Amino acid sequence: MSPHPPLKDLLEQAAETVPPAEVPRDTWQRGRRRHRRSLALRAAAVVGVVALVAATPGLLDRATDRSAPQPADGGAAGPGLPDHLHSVPERMSDLSNGGAWARDEVSDDLAVGPAAAAWVTRAGLPVLVDAADGDYHLLDLPDVVTASPLTVTWMPGEAAPLALTPDGTELAYAYAWPATDDGTAVPSGVRVVDLVTGEVTRDLPLEGGAGVAVTRVSWSPDGSWLAWSGYETSYWTTSALRGSVGVSGTIAPDGAQRRLDPAGSSVVVGDDGTAVALTNGTVRVHGPDGGRSARRSTGIPETTDAAALSPDGSVLAVGTEARYDLVTLGIGRDEVTTRSGQAPGAGTWSVRPLGWVGESVLVQRTPTDGGDGRLSLVPVDGDRPVRDVGTVDGYAGGAREGIGPLSVATALVTEQRPTLSRPAPDWPWSDERRVLTGTLGGLGLLLAAGLAWVVVRRRRRARGEVAEE
Repeated sequence: MSPHPPLKDLLEQAAETVPPAEVPRDTWQRGRRRHRRSLALRAAAVVGVVALVAATPGLLDRATDRSAPQPADGGAAGPGLPDHLHSVPERMSDLSNGGAWARDEVSDDLAVGPAAAAWVTRAGLPVLVDAADGDYHLLDLPDVVTASPLTVTWMPGEAAPLALTPDGTELAYAYAWPATDDGTAVPSGVRVVDLVTGEVTRDLPLEGGAGVAVTRVSWSPDGSWLAWSGYETSYWTTSALRGSVGVSGTIAPDGAQRRLDPAGSSVVVGDDGTAVALTNGTVRVHGPDGGRSARRSTGIPETTDAAALSPDGSVLAVGTEARYDLVTLGIGRDEVTTRSGQAPGAGTWSVRPLGWVGESVLVQRTPTDGGDGRLSLVPVDGDRPVRDVGTVDGYAGGAREGIGPLSVATALVTEQRPTLSRPAPDWPWSDERRVLTGTLGGLGLLLAAGLAWVVVRRRRRARGEVAEE
């Protein structure tokens, strides 16, 4: 038998020497209050986070590190065309009471560097996408024809009154001085801006009627010649604009101008000065010597007046409204080739050629029933598949925000690396969003203050109960 007493006896002896523990009667109540307070604070934190996320829906995206965009082929990032062209919020095109652009983000500093893409918003604001980093530049171009709400509403829907050179270093755009009401002809024409220096390097006035309203501008494949088309107006004031006589022409590298007869709704020009005018599916080729024009026809009723000439000037890619991804026409012969294609949901595309990339044509494809469009490389030979290489925000649901006809610096696009991944633009908050953020933030603060008041009141009540005991 062990000489040591059993463990049970030792524990009983130790318990007899320990003073009894006194547990306050309100311990349970205080624990419950602390638990409720913890739950209340957690709820307040959740409400605050939900309010913040609701007010800033892009917060999570901006928190993601996208500071080092990579091209589609995984190589080193460099100048190029973004794989997603984002629409500009309608509020960025607001005008002040004096008719100027109201937003501080619209700048008259035109030294933005080479651009990859350009377009005009529905409200007439010129937009350039930086080729180096994908930044969006909203430009206050001097006397740009679309700065007036009158000319914007008058312009044809497929009009693109500005164009980038293939290397993206220069921008040609249609201009018009502010109209008056005294019947004076409006000085108008085409200007060229060097996007590196920001200087207007060429001012090319066009004369006729009450002014020439230029609706389309394009460059030759090597960026030396300009082509334009528009209307000779009969009446152009601050309140009305009328123009029914179509005019078009070309501008040589030395500034020499040539009017085309007959004119075309749109014109493209080759590196040798050969001009191709399109009107309702009919194509007329005007040689560089100014001789008689030759008539060509695609024989396809769905073609439009949008077009792009191959670098050697032998083939014309023509835009379409339905059924086709590409229609090409031989300039020296009536040889037409087509590629059929359907939009998602068995719909149809509106296809606009933007320029040639090797043996393919870069096109802007827009579903005729609305929604986002695509940038696609369409091989001319027909043996290779069509490649979708980018997305273009569309006018979904009848919204004014969206992207219309594009101009693209095609020299920055290659078949091996057609587009690059770029971060989405971070536009300033709208007034409505600021109000929503302030309201939700205020409600969150009020809720937190209310919960804190409840907690303090309960603490004081508990201390009073303890003191009474």
